[in-house]
Amino acid sequence: MNRLTLVHLTFLGLGKPPAAVEFNPGLTVIYGASDTGKSYVEEAIDYMLGASELKSIPEDDGYTRILLGLRVSDGRTLTLSRAVGGDTIEVFNHDLRSAPSEPADETLNYKHNPKSKKNISRYLLTVLGIDGRRILQNSRGDVVPLNFRDLARLAVVNDTRMADQRSPVLGTRMPQNETREKSVFKLLLSGQDEPERPTAPSNLEKQFGKGKIAVINHLIDQNREKLTTEANQAQLQEQLSRLETALTEITAAASEIAAARTGLLHHRRDLEGRDTANRHRAAEVQQLLSRFALLREQYESDLARLQMVGEAGTLLGYFQTGTCVFCGAEREHQHPEHHLAESTRLATAVSAETRKTTDLHSDLIVMLEDLETQAATLDTEHALHEEHLTRNGEDLRALDQRMQPLSTDTTELLASRSRVERELAIHMDIEQLEDLKSSLSSAPPAPSPARPDGIPATDVADFERVIHETLEAWQVPGNNQVTYNPTTAEVSVDGQPRKSRGRGMRSIIHAAFAVALARRNTAGELIHPGFVVLDTPVLTYRRPEDPDEERPELMTRDVAENFYRDLLGNPPGQVIVIENPTPPQSIRGRATVHAFSVDGSDRQGFFPARDRS
Repeated sequence: MNRLTLVHLTFLGLGKPPAAVEFNPGLTVIYGASDTGKSYVEEAIDYMLGASELKSIPEDDGYTRILLGLRVSDGRTLTLSRAVGGDTIEVFNHDLRSAPSEPADETLNYKHNPKSKKNISRYLLTVLGIDGRRILQNSRGDVVPLNFRDLARLAVVNDTRMADQRSPVLGTRMPQNETREKSVFKLLLSGQDEPERPTAPSNLEKQFGKGKIAVINHLIDQNREKLTTEANQAQLQEQLSRLETALTEITAAASEIAAARTGLLHHRRDLEGRDTANRHRAAEVQQLLSRFALLREQYESDLARLQMVGEAGTLLGYFQTGTCVFCGAEREHQHPEHHLAESTRLATAVSAETRKTTDLHSDLIVMLEDLETQAATLDTEHALHEEHLTRNGEDLRALDQRMQPLSTDTTELLASRSRVERELAIHMDIEQLEDLKSSLSSAPPAPSPARPDGIPATDVADFERVIHETLEAWQVPGNNQVTYNPTTAEVSVDGQPRKSRGRGMRSIIHAAFAVALARRNTAGELIHPGFVVLDTPVLTYRRPEDPDEERPELMTRDVAENFYRDLLGNPPGQVIVIENPTPPQSIRGRATVHAFSVDGSDRQGFFPARDRS
């Protein structure tokens, strides 16, 4: 049979530093001032183990996801991930301390469903190796599978239940659940499942048969079966208000990211437009360079030909006799200096044309140099545009990564809001049916009290012995003779029922009850999750007198000292203690101690201090 060990509890939120506590596999003590989040740790652990809601506190504003690390005694490491207000719990088969970036290995509903394995209750029961164990549901003999919440109520004890006058066995504080809760405790003490048995007809069926009230009750039952949570209408309205607030916050964050993304897209389009114009202009410059290069070659060719013409004309004018090569005049019609004059005129024309072509060539060279400078400048601007576009793409991808978890959380919150609204509508239908039933007939008689089968006497005696040894080890005043009544589920010490004791004694007896159950069952290979969370088990001061309080009692400092010494020397498994007073110095170095808002502590509470600048 496997056991579970709590490894860490971590809260995450967008733009928030993680809020986390590490748990020792043996003893962990969380102590400090009031309103620092100590009890919130216990409530969050219970929430991650399938509780329907987690009451919000001001310090958790902005935190949207919770991680609970678990270690199984067979060596496996698991992490449970649940959105605040979410209906689903994701399971990762490794130690996870930050927002998940990969798909979960399992996605489970928080509410137990005996007909499906896709819920956290049956998943954890399977991990422990006890899925399918049977308990008694009611006095009619209905038998149902065990729910992990039945175990969690005995292992995770908040400060209210710690000092409550009701039995530690009756964790829900609802009379209609007493049969079930006693049957769960019987299963833990004896290891024996409830046998399948025929069910007796309900009192309503026997008294009203198939009349109108039976039909209405059938409709009421059908509506109640549609309910997926134990929360009442006031609690559902509170949940709906919190969900609306969370949706508003996430929508604001998403709008901010969307606005930033829109700005980046506008900037990108501007960059792309400028770069396109740049490339168009670069193409035009290249075309001009190509054309002007051809013109340059033409000018240079013309200059070469002019030089050749000038040189050839001079030679022709000097050596030629007979018909003039310049004007075509016959020899007899030429005057004595005819060739010299014609050569001079040719040279003058060639020189003029050469100057003109040279000037055009020079202007063209200047133009080519200017175009080459423009081409280089355009290429530099193009490279700069490419760099800016690359950075813009990186910024867009970063915003998309920030938006992804917000989209996931928004989807979960919308689904949760729809579920809460459906639950409220079903409650209104039930109220209307109840009013109609009341108008038709008087209320039916109350059902007979639940009476689960008794626990074997040897198991009861053995459990009483372990509680006695635990109280003795803690040096609680008195003889500490313990008796447990399976019929009433009441624990008595030295002949006094626990419910008749003062607040301090009720707390220490409840703590001893939880520790003894863990110690006996883990040692005897009986059913137990493997850990115990105790909120305010040892009261070290007397509260102001309360007229409604019966016999307030004071625990001595020795009890607290021996309480911690026993948990370290004879560990019942993993124990997490939440207290106001400072624990004994002797446990330092042997247990994990978290101090919240006390002298010398490095943290103000579970959640990091908020920046007030």
